[in-house]
Amino acid sequence: MRLNDDTYRRLYERGYQTWFKLYEAALSSAPNSDASLYAAGTSTWATTEGPCDLPSFKKRYVFRVTTTRPTVLSLSTSSPSGFPKWFGEEGNHTAVLTLAWAYVLSARWAEVIPGGSAIQYTDRRARWLKGDGVSLSVNSDENVAPNELTVIDLGEVTNDAARWWAAVLAPGEGWNACIPHNGRQLKSPWSVKFESNYRLVLTRHANSALPVSPNGIPLSTATRYIFQYATYHNVADQSHAAFVAALLLPTSQGLIKQVCLPVPRFISKPQLKNSTLCSQSYGYSSPWGKDNRQLDRLLTLGCNATGIISLLSSIFVEPDIPCNVCGAWLQGAFAVLASERVQDPHILAHVFMNRSPELGFLWLGSILIGIQNSIMRWARPVAFLIDLHAAAWTNTLVSFIQVPVSKPAQGADTEHHAQPPTVPFRPFGTTAITDCVLEVQLHAQCKGYHGLSYVSWMWDCQDKNQGVQYPAEVTTTPRKLSAEANDDLGNTGPVLYHGLNRERDCSESLTRNMFLWLRGVDGFPVAERAIYGHEWIEGWDSEEESAAPEGDGKSTTTRGIGLWISRTVTQRCNSI
Repeated sequence: MRLNDDTYRRLYERGYQTWFKLYEAALSSAPNSDASLYAAGTSTWATTEGPCDLPSFKKRYVFRVTTTRPTVLSLSTSSPSGFPKWFGEEGNHTAVLTLAWAYVLSARWAEVIPGGSAIQYTDRRARWLKGDGVSLSVNSDENVAPNELTVIDLGEVTNDAARWWAAVLAPGEGWNACIPHNGRQLKSPWSVKFESNYRLVLTRHANSALPVSPNGIPLSTATRYIFQYATYHNVADQSHAAFVAALLLPTSQGLIKQVCLPVPRFISKPQLKNSTLCSQSYGYSSPWGKDNRQLDRLLTLGCNATGIISLLSSIFVEPDIPCNVCGAWLQGAFAVLASERVQDPHILAHVFMNRSPELGFLWLGSILIGIQNSIMRWARPVAFLIDLHAAAWTNTLVSFIQVPVSKPAQGADTEHHAQPPTVPFRPFGTTAITDCVLEVQLHAQCKGYHGLSYVSWMWDCQDKNQGVQYPAEVTTTPRKLSAEANDDLGNTGPVLYHGLNRERDCSESLTRNMFLWLRGVDGFPVAERAIYGHEWIEGWDSEEESAAPEGDGKSTTTRGIGLWISRTVTQRCNSI
């Protein structure tokens, strides 16, 4: 019945070898776990101001700053074509300018990332019309019908500018911005690959040959070329919008397979002035102003796809609505957003901008590249991650945890936890002071201000020179509550109840998650016994359950005071 040791050992070896071979096969085909580089730093947060001894705490934060594959960008006549009316200009240059700004963002990335290589041109180039110094036979192996060619008039540009545009608008990848890592070339998050049945054919007011150097141009020069193009075609506002679209390209990679932009359209004749003089006379400025540090902040934000999604989803968070009824509020909101008229990109953009003017530029960019439906798909069941760092960096309310503590203390104000909540809507009801953990009881009558405040940020640097960065303000200003916001927008029409469906209410799952966060460690106080027995919470059992008779002052689960004291001593500076 029982195997001897030798037989047992042989069968062990057989099992080990079988599965080790499977592991090796999987390892050879799996993506390299070292296929990305990350930026890391530490933030400092305060929980009090004034005469209070609660210390600040620190949180580590890491996000990816490279990619292994470029964002695929294509052109289509079926893409939303109403964009130009947003800007009061004729024609549509969004695709051309988005490709150009992607180069600029990558150029700055190559300048600031340690070990990054300068941008290099590839052998791919956009076609030129005959008579412009370069034969139409460039890339002539591609089969493109005449009606799938769009002529891009660059105006009076230098040879260097013409070479740059030929790389930026080339089919495939016309340039590379990389950093070597573990024998691989990791790409800038804004790397693009232009794949489309439509081809962009270039023309300019010159006929000299182009430079053959593979070296790309720096950030400042590329920015100037974009200024000249925008002035020449009178599309300054489109250029700024395209910059935001390019900024969000890293976010699109996890949401859609490719970014599809409308085929460029040219209606009016470009200005016939010298483009350089036009740029100077119109005083065209970059989207980030004159300070490149502001551009670096935008790069940091653009790299962080989780943060971007959290910020965009925050417009669906209402700080005065508790988690147990938030599903009804969300169903009402999405009943409006699902209507055919609101789905018009122009209307939808204005709806989001009215809701949160501060985030309007991000929503404009997301609609331009077509990720708005993916964002809303995650926001409707509140399935997005809460990113407090992105919220602090943009002064945005993404969670009830950012709202200052009330007097008297509400349920959301009376807890002490090592991690922030995963639910953005606040808990419902109140908690008696006597049912709170000891530390909360000690601070219930504290004269100091209690609330979560972002204090500073410190990057992990290779040279160990960790400079501390401080925000202009250390508090997050909550958005107006819905009642106040509706007063600002005027009267509403009749309520339509076609979107009301209690069977698909997300409040249950969010409430359960909230109480897992609230009571997962210390258990339910006696006053919340009815909540513990509710069908939304029922089944959440623990080996530490106690059958304490009602009214004895004990929790429905063992408090573990000794464990709590040791945890408080060791983790107090690392908790919220």
